[in-house]
Amino acid sequence: MTTEYTARDKVAVLTLNNPPVNGLGFDTRTALAAGLDRALADPAIDAIVINGAGKSFCGGADIKEFGTPAALAEPNLLSLILAVEQSTKPVVIA
Repeated sequence: MTTEYTARDKVAVLTLNNPPVNGLGFDTRTALAAGLDRALADPAIDAIVINGAGKSFCGGADIKEFGTPAALAEPNLLSLILAVEQSTKPVVIA
């Protein structure tokens, strides 16, 4: 698993699920970006929550990808930050 998408009561919940610390590897970043796009495109969704599975929200970059092309591949961390900042719907990161 990388990022799970669920919707309930007009809220999309994107749950980072990349054990052990929900690192933001390429697959997780890609799934998170897709989840944001999906929620933003859905007129039934009014808000977005991003959270983490398990004991950690997010441990940051995935150290297994350091020094590889995947570490800087799009969507990179800056792209995700900009997507959240430019969202037309409220985004809560909890």
